[in-house]
Amino acid sequence: MSAVAVPIRDISEQEHKDAELLAKFETYRDFTRIFLDGFVLINAQKKILKFNQGLCAAFGVKAIDVKKLNTLDELIEMPNPSGNGSALDEILKATSPLRIDEIQATRNNGENTYQLIVGSYPFFDARGEFLGACIILRDVTAEFGLQGKYKEKSIQSVTDPLTGLFLRRYFEEQVDQAMVKLREINQPPAIGILMFDLDKFKTINDTFGHQAGDFVLVETAKILKGVSRKSDIVGRYGGEEILIVVFGATREGCCLAAEKFRVAIQQHEFMFDGKRVPVSTSVGVSMFIDLNDTRENVVARADKCLYAAKANGRNVVYCEFGEGETRVTAEGEGGRPDLGAAGFGH
Repeated sequence: MSAVAVPIRDISEQEHKDAELLAKFETYRDFTRIFLDGFVLINAQKKILKFNQGLCAAFGVKAIDVKKLNTLDELIEMPNPSGNGSALDEILKATSPLRIDEIQATRNNGENTYQLIVGSYPFFDARGEFLGACIILRDVTAEFGLQGKYKEKSIQSVTDPLTGLFLRRYFEEQVDQAMVKLREINQPPAIGILMFDLDKFKTINDTFGHQAGDFVLVETAKILKGVSRKSDIVGRYGGEEILIVVFGATREGCCLAAEKFRVAIQQHEFMFDGKRVPVSTSVGVSMFIDLNDTRENVVARADKCLYAAKANGRNVVYCEFGEGETRVTAEGEGGRPDLGAAGFGH
């Protein structure tokens, strides 16, 4: 009885590449056995070649169902946090190990969302052609939610509940810490204090009501936060007084910034309950003169300038840098005092 010849199926080019990828991956297989996170090995077409039980547990899917999938995209969608395409596409283009944090992923059933940290290790053939990647997926949804709660509580502990501005103790701590570092490296301070006090605030409360006063404070806070830099600290000093700490400042820069803030408040239309509320602010400005200067002294000088602004017509800026109070005039009005070199980023 003659033997029946069984035809040998030709292996496709892709199957050859997948076999090479699996062979390269086998070198690292022992490491994957101890992974607590989910991992998946995909080829250049996103086809799943290997995965572990951690992947199934992370996304609540059975192994038999994962094997039925054509690509990883069919299991989970992973938008790139940068906003450019998907995280998976970026992984397939990477020529070196890659990590992407804060991926807000979604199961293909559309019902479950995850916060993921994803790492990948690419594999290449002898010619440098990309074969695929081993992808590690860590589900940090619970941790992320917990961190968010702690972060929210932390922010609440240092901010004013009405205006959302930092509390006095927060910016005092930040200034003191900055000065400690500057003294350690013997670097001249470039820290300015801008103190704002809303003009005739009691009259606003008496005329329009205390709710209108609260509204004015909230609107003023929004204006100052919108005009200030990210590096500035905008805080509520007390009552209707607001204080801004500016870093990397010059004398002239501080005064120009204060004038810019003053004009922004003056030009804003405060409308409460259908009525226009007239609002302006007086501003006092000072800076750390040297490393021996103290926060208390700088604030006292700014407060003294603020008093001078109130006593000289309100809605103006006065500055004091150890040489007496000087009124700051708007650019183009003439007579601007010589306050040093420009260079402040406002």
